[in-house]
Parts: sequence; C-alpha cells; structure tokens
Amino acid sequence: MTAPTANRSKPCPICGGTSRLAFRVGDRNRNLSAERFRYFRCQACHTYFNADTPADLSAYYPADYYRQLDVDQLDASPLSEVPRVQMITELVPSGRLVEVGAGTGSFARAAKQAGFEVTAIEMNQASCEYMSSAFGVTAVCSDAPAEVLAQLPPSDVVAMWHSLEHMVEPWAVVDAAVSNLRAGGVLAVAMPNPQAIQFRLLRRYWVHVDAPRHLYLIPLTTLVDHLSERGVRLATATCDDPIGRYLNRLGWERALATGTITEPPIRVFRGVARVFTALMRPLERRPAGGAAYTAVFVKDG
Repeated sequence: MTAPTANRSKPCPICGGTSRLAFRVGDRNRNLSAERFRYFRCQACHTYFNADTPADLSAYYPADYYRQLDVDQLDASPLSEVPRVQMITELVPSGRLVEVGAGTGSFARAAKQAGFEVTAIEMNQASCEYMSSAFGVTAVCSDAPAEVLAQLPPSDVVAMWHSLEHMVEPWAVVDAAVSNLRAGGVLAVAMPNPQAIQFRLLRRYWVHVDAPRHLYLIPLTTLVDHLSERGVRLATATCDDPIGRYLNRLGWERALATGTITEPPIRVFRGVARVFTALMRPLERRPAGGAAYTAVFVKDG
C-alpha cells in the first residue's frame, strides 16, 4: 500500500525538485488494465511524471499499437514527414541520421529518401523487421537507446519524434544523443506539451497524458535549459507544424468521444471537434499553446 506521504510529495526525477501529486488516472486510451497511475508535477522544472511506472511496460504496447503502413499508404497519408525532414535539412543537408523510437519507420523512410544514411532504434521487433525489409533502413531492436547510441558511430542528426516521453530515463537518452552528435549536428525532439491549453483545461482526461505509456511530460523550457548546459542551443521550435495541428484536433476529438482511442468517435463529435479546433487555432499556434512542440537544436562546435 502506498504511504500517505508518498501521495503528497516526491523528488522530481528530472531536476530533483519537490513535486506534488497532480492527478491519478487509468489507461483511458486503451483500457488494458484497471490500475490507476499517479502523476506528479515538479514545482521547480514543471515536469509531470508517472510515479507508478509498470514493471513490464511492454504489456501496455499491444500489437495494434504498431500499425504498419505500406508504401502506398504512407505516400497517401496527410501526415507527411516531409516538413520534419525539411526542418532538419535547413541545418544539416545530409549525413548520418539516427532515429530513436522509430515506431513503424515513416520518418526513417522519409529521411532515407532525402539522402540520409539512417539507423533506427526501436524496441518492437516486428517494426524493426518491417523497416529493414520494406524501407532498407538499418534497424536496431532495443529498449535501451542510450546504450545503443553510445555504440554507434558519430551522427549528424539524432531525431526523437514523440519517443522521449516513453523513456524511463529521458535525460540519459538525451545526453547519449548529445554525445553521439558531431559538432554542428542536429538534435530534433517532439513531445506532448504540458503547457498546452488543452492540458490546462482537460488535465487527466487529456488524450496525450496516455497513461501509463507516457512517463514524462517535459516542458520545452526545461528541455532547452538542460541542453544549453551541454552546449546545445535551440535553433527553432513550433507548436504549429502539421503533426502538431493533427494532435490538437485529436485532443479535442477525444475529449468529446467515448470509448478507447482505438474506437472511432461518433461522426457528430468529430465534426464538433473540427469546428472547435479551428476556433482554438489562433491560441494553439502560439509558442507553448499547442498540444505538442517540435524543437530542433544544434550542437556547438
């Protein structure tokens, strides 16, 4: 049984500061267990973290979590990876790129098509096999990306698109990425935004809490501070890229919908969500306003 004092305060794993219980929530998105998870908010760095990380996180990633799309489906998808590739190529036009938490490989494929030599790190074996066979991407199957990064040759780019929030030790992964980068190299990170308007309104009901899979919700300012101490500066950041806008709509849509995230919402709810998304866009496109931030950093020489 959890001690009463542990429900009120815990040291923050990110900065060591004092944190307070923010909310308890179950697996609302997938309903894979009846367990409830405590999320604390650090009073110093404002990170939210899951204090009840399951011993076996893999149980919360069912087979349908990794939806593999064939080439034709990827080409037809409205969620193109091209804008993300362009954000990187504006700073580094080519070279060696590592993606941490590559999922089913849509970005890895796009980066390879843009001329990068791509290595993908992914914990799902089936996804690694698919990336290798379908896209010709070098895939390393591992749930310890910091250890893999330490063994890889120096890179020009390390990308973490909505993977860092899943890491048990996010700073270890970030620091390993910085160490792996050449001088002038790029670190690209996208994460759910704990300063988002949606989160302030919806709290534990926000779809992007995604308990228990999302272990950390780290503010952009906290990430910037951590990286600046390691000689890595922010080059650009946005909450208004195409995938960020999609996540805004998803957030409002799931706030209205019933059932799990794998069940399609009622059509009328989807329509209302799209109207609401359009009305909220002037606020959500502001820095720190949207459901997710995408940030690109450069390592100093």
